Amino acid sequence: METIDVLAICGSTREGSHNRSLLRAARRLAKAPLRVEVWDDHARIPRLDATRGRPFPPAVGALRERVAAADALLLVTPELSRGIPGQMKDLVDWLSILAPPRPLVGKPVALMSASTNRFGGVFAQLQLGDMLRRVGAEVLSDFDVAVGFAHRYLDADGVLTEEEARDDITRLWRRVLARVADDRPAVPA
Repeated sequence: METIDVLAICGSTREGSHNRSLLRAARRLAKAPLRVEVWDDHARIPRLDATRGRPFPPAVGALRERVAAADALLLVTPELSRGIPGQMKDLVDWLSILAPPRPLVGKPVALMSASTNRFGGVFAQLQLGDMLRRVGAEVLSDFDVAVGFAHRYLDADGVLTEEEARDDITRLWRRVLARVADDRPAVPA
């Protein structure tokens, strides 16, 4: 099977965050034909406000093109006040501005989160999933991964000791594979 390019973005900018660790764990669990590239250039993405827009700032234009080229996205979001953090909202806003390429329209998107509370960031995932659906993305919500009590199950290197969460990530990767394979033309025998 051809390589499936997944662009992974973590909504946390804190180096030691549980969500960054979860992203590292997910990347380790991704097997061929998945190729997971991590985008981590938050510092170059400006806040979106009414005075900005087209032409896009260079870093925003590059991100939009990279998202458009990916077969699927993996978004890993922290949860703040039962919602997504501002930097994740800014990313979605920049990616959803209706100008070619329209990178989120029809794009398969998988969601993950980790939190020290028992819910694992599900409220942020619900908010993020709703935003993405409204701008035309295809959220693969039947396989979200939420790791509660992350401080017990994740270390800074992305070692995930919770078996159920590892199984959830493996199922999510299978779902991404199946979804992208549905879009690919059949190769004649």
